[in-house]
Amino acid sequence: MPKDSDTHSGLGVEASNQALNKIAKSGAANLGAAVLGSGANFLLIVLVTRFWPAADAGLLFAATSFFLIAIALAHFGADQGLVRFIAWNVGRGAGHTNKATVISGMLPALGITVLVASLGYVFAPQMALLFGAGSVAQGTQVVRVLALTLPIAVLYEQFLAICRGYAAMRPTIIVERALRPTVQMILILIAGLSQADVVLLTVAWAVPYLLCLCLAVIALRRTLKGNAEQWEGPGAPNANLRGEFWRFTAPRGLARMAQVMIQRADIVVVTILLGPAAAAIYTAATRFLVLGQVATSALQQVSEPQLAGLLAKQKFASVTLIVRQMTVWSVVLVWPIYFIFAVHAHTLMSWIFGPGYESGGAVLQLLSVAMLVATAIGPMDVLLLMAGKSILSLMNATVALAIDLMLCLILIPTMGIFGAGIAWAAAIIVKNLMCLWQVKKYLVIHVFSRNLAMWLTSLTVLFGVMGVLSGLLPGQPWVGVSFSFLTGVFYLGFLWVKKAVLLPRSAIK
Repeated sequence: MPKDSDTHSGLGVEASNQALNKIAKSGAANLGAAVLGSGANFLLIVLVTRFWPAADAGLLFAATSFFLIAIALAHFGADQGLVRFIAWNVGRGAGHTNKATVISGMLPALGITVLVASLGYVFAPQMALLFGAGSVAQGTQVVRVLALTLPIAVLYEQFLAICRGYAAMRPTIIVERALRPTVQMILILIAGLSQADVVLLTVAWAVPYLLCLCLAVIALRRTLKGNAEQWEGPGAPNANLRGEFWRFTAPRGLARMAQVMIQRADIVVVTILLGPAAAAIYTAATRFLVLGQVATSALQQVSEPQLAGLLAKQKFASVTLIVRQMTVWSVVLVWPIYFIFAVHAHTLMSWIFGPGYESGGAVLQLLSVAMLVATAIGPMDVLLLMAGKSILSLMNATVALAIDLMLCLILIPTMGIFGAGIAWAAAIIVKNLMCLWQVKKYLVIHVFSRNLAMWLTSLTVLFGVMGVLSGLLPGQPWVGVSFSFLTGVFYLGFLWVKKAVLLPRSAIK
């Protein structure tokens, strides 16, 4: 593995610029859709907390969190494996094996899906009791609706993963990023205005998966038709192909399940230990992070096939340039958001979700600081995965999950939802630091640069220090929030006028 250097070959710079252009174009579209989708997801939480009692809201949040964990278990990493291996095969001129690769990945995953969905349906009454449902009958129906939705959701996500493997990002951008959460939000608004119970609320949350599956089928057919030369080939997977696929994918499946559990298991634990009402407040606080993760997740998702292709060709200098630039872009776009959340946490919780929810402000502050650290470290886990280091990703996610669950069980009984926030923040920081060290050791890629340091310092002063100082002025909280809002508006205007500052110097030249 070549060592990182500030001087790269002309071919390396050219390759990195081409990849960055593709990432920027797809990332901009993905970001726009993600902003719409994440906004819809956030409004969904607001609608649920405003229209339904905290106990019903907490039940939905706990059940859907368990549903998302079940999706990760059912995939067992096959969706991530399909993206990586299809892009890898195309990059090394072995596209004729893609059909066999898809079969190797999808069939076992669908088998796991049916098993998990069946278990969820059968044991729905027990799960309803575990979630603290006020009515066991209603809680059982909620769980069974989600169990029946599970195969639809898994199949839908796998079809989109195949499209992404061929660098066809539009289906994911339009359907998953924008359409599904928007339709969910609209249906939940209708359910709220109709004074529907928690069961119909769950149905409104689940139905969009069926619509999106139909659209994913159409997108998949178009993608395969447009890449016929990278699809036609032997359809029966051999033992070597299956072995190569699952040696990467199985650890990734466990890692993804651990990652989803880090994000969602604490909601379930809070529900079990403190009840669904406390879970509703905790979920509301943590959902702010989704708004901040929009840009990073959009960039990382569109970068996967580009990074996989360059790593397959062993163009490590180009990968270094891309990862550095992606980190700068992520910091530029999301650090202001996390600083605003941290500075005005209690006010935002009360204004948006209503009386009583301001008690989650301290959780929001803590997690916002953790995400500032994680964003500055860069997309290290994605890089490990695209380099085939899924065992390391699994180890990192497992350690983080163990820390999260252990601290949850220790801290929640005495500290309430703030203890859950401490647990998640610790897991986020430990996982990202482990990824950073491993990328430096095994791939010899260094993410930090002078450009990154400049942005970190500037944004800390502009949104962190100035935001805190504005809170000392009279007329709070309106003055402080207004100051941060106006600062954000001028900042966006600066980025729009001075777009060149976001480009690497090699691209400008």
